[in-house]
Amino acid sequence: MRRVYFDHVATTPVHPQVMEAMLPYFRDIFGNPQSLHDFGEEARGAVEEARGQVADLIGARREEIIFTSCGTESDNMALKGVALAHQKKGKHIITS
Repeated sequence: MRRVYFDHVATTPVHPQVMEAMLPYFRDIFGNPQSLHDFGEEARGAVEEARGQVADLIGARREEIIFTSCGTESDNMALKGVALAHQKKGKHIITS
């Protein structure tokens, strides 16, 4: 029987082209982009290059592109943004 994976929200297989594109960052440019040492600065440069590429792709400004560490952080950031934008309209948000 063929196995089927339905939990792509949690993790998903990596496409071979994505793996190939990411190899330099797994192998060579692996520093923490928040660190001040050379490895961190190299990684930060790669992150900033990616930020520019994403911005260009969607017609945004670089400073509008925010990378988060997980879906929960992204969801919270979006909800806080909506709450702040509408704070004069009320104090409650209902989500599902």
